[in-house]
Amino acid sequence: MRAYLTAEWGKAVARPYYRIYLTVMAALAAALALIWWWTGREGMFQGSFGECLSLLIPFFSAGIYLAVIVADAVFSDQYKTGTLKNEVSYGLPRVRIYLGKLATAAAAGLLLVFLTLLAYAVLCRLLIPAGPEDWQAVQTFLFRLLAAVPLWLGALALTMAVMFNIAHTIPMMVVVLGCLGGLSSVLRMVMRTGVDWLARGAEMLYHLLLTAPMDVMEVPLWSPAWLGWTWGVGLLWTLGAAAAGLALFARRDIR
Repeated sequence: MRAYLTAEWGKAVARPYYRIYLTVMAALAAALALIWWWTGREGMFQGSFGECLSLLIPFFSAGIYLAVIVADAVFSDQYKTGTLKNEVSYGLPRVRIYLGKLATAAAAGLLLVFLTLLAYAVLCRLLIPAGPEDWQAVQTFLFRLLAAVPLWLGALALTMAVMFNIAHTIPMMVVVLGCLGGLSSVLRMVMRTGVDWLARGAEMLYHLLLTAPMDVMEVPLWSPAWLGWTWGVGLLWTLGAAAAGLALFARRDIR
């Protein structure tokens, strides 16, 4: 398994797709920091370093959808290129193939998040003056980041499960985006039907969606209830999607 992980990691980070994605994300983070600096110099924004970190928190919800790109960069159309069939034909256990690629995608995604946020934080610290409330803002930033990580991993695990079992790009994306965004819209409409038992059931299901915790804007700092919700939902989707995807892939005829 170690040799397989090493090989997968080397392939993933060497792909131009992943490197371009990493470069673009870091560049966007740097550009955002420069925008705060320029608007401050022009007198339009007088925020501190901590406030700049707080302004990035609403973007965390986009990480659920950006996880799809990370999964695609690692999986890299392996049905179309035939490399997945070659691995199976070579005799590699399907459990190793599945979990190895999933672990590689998770590591590649976390590296991308770390480097992107690091570029943003360092530039903001260099360009934007500190403020008296910065420590509170830094804690809020870290708290929301800690809560977002399992939700991102859940989206990544779901995407990998679908990619392993649906070979064609368009239906694969329909299923993934339907689970990540479509279900939320449907359940919200059901919650507004006025039928009590139906609305309650839809609300219960809604709270199990990866996007639901992100919809809550005001959360007490280090709230154990909200943090437990995000980690519970994230782990549910991560482990559930991994188990379901692996079970289906183990029985799939690879062509």
